Amino acid sequence: DQATVTVKVYAGGIVGGDPIQTLTTTRDGAGAYATSPSSPLGDGTFTAQAEQEDTAGNTGRSGPVSFSVDTAAPETTIDSGPSDPAGSAEATFTFSAGQAGSTFECQLDGGGYSACTSPKSYSGLADGSHTFQVRATDTAGNTDPTPASFTWSIDTAAPETTINSGPPDPSGSAAASFSFSSSEPGSAFECQLDGGGYSACTSPRNYSSLADGSHTFDVRATDTAGNTDATPASFTRTEEPV
Repeated sequence: DQATVTVKVYAGGIVGGDPIQTLTTTRDGAGAYATSPSSPLGDGTFTAQAEQEDTAGNTGRSGPVSFSVDTAAPETTIDSGPSDPAGSAEATFTFSAGQAGSTFECQLDGGGYSACTSPKSYSGLADGSHTFQVRATDTAGNTDPTPASFTWSIDTAAPETTINSGPPDPSGSAAASFSFSSSEPGSAFECQLDGGGYSACTSPRNYSSLADGSHTFDVRATDTAGNTDATPASFTRTEEPV
């Protein structure tokens, strides 16, 4: 047999048509050989087949070998995460990649990437801003150079509710008006009168046709993270007969 080996490379998963590259190499003493493309192959599937001619001019061919070239990095997507802001010190993220079989690495607050799987959960997080990042690596070893990122804030502290003004006590009027505020901007409020049950309200809250006697107004704030004041502000006054 000749020492020279010709390797033909075809586009696609079978040997067919004209080869896109014809490469020449030489066998070593053990009969092994290796070669590389004459120019870079694009992404896709290719098939290589080796040929060798003996001294009598007979050509022998190897079985075809198919292989894939993949230089494209996968795209990483965060599919779900906590609300923002969140009233919980726990967070769970689900994520995926644009290429099946990819593996993932995650990091929280720039602490360094480590292997992870979806879903990824965290607990015991401090109040404040946090950033979660995840990147995918496909089966060819390409890693997403632009990791998916999610930034959110944790707020587990309830707001403080304050009644800023109310009627005189005692009062000679059957009407009453209360203004109130929260220590956290954007809070919503719930009010109740005489223990009748809380319902959504805004400041000022007005009442009319109140009976003579003692009345108690309560108001509690809920911040944008869902934390509700556990100690509502309260105001008690007495209606006096006119």
